[in-house]
Amino acid sequence: MIKSKVIKNSNMIKDFFNENLSFKIVSLFVALILWISILGRRDFVSTKEVEVQFLTANGFVASNQSVERVKYKISGPQPLMKKFKEKNITLTIDATENKIGIYEFDINPTSIDIPHELRVLNIKPNSIRVEITEKK
Repeated sequence: MIKSKVIKNSNMIKDFFNENLSFKIVSLFVALILWISILGRRDFVSTKEVEVQFLTANGFVASNQSVERVKYKISGPQPLMKKFKEKNITLTIDATENKIGIYEFDINPTSIDIPHELRVLNIKPNSIRVEITEKK
């Protein structure tokens, strides 16, 4: 009686592993591919340097900028990072409301147009000093 239960249990175990074996193997490979692809989706970090331009009112010009270029440290998926780095982007600061004088403009992460999947981690420098004078 005990031997028949042991044999019956071992047959059930063999049947469990042998039935629909091809479906189980395919399912295992699909699960592995999904697991690897999810683990492989990590964010990459890169820096991009962009040129700074000032928009001024008619008759005025921006001069004596503290910096000509700004560095952005960005993070996100590698394909988007590659496309973003290949684009020629300039940071345009609107100074049309400002008249003659020295001004300091803060640069925040929303000041540059990036895809929504990318994040700005750091900006150097985070402010730019400029002198606005009359056009000669």
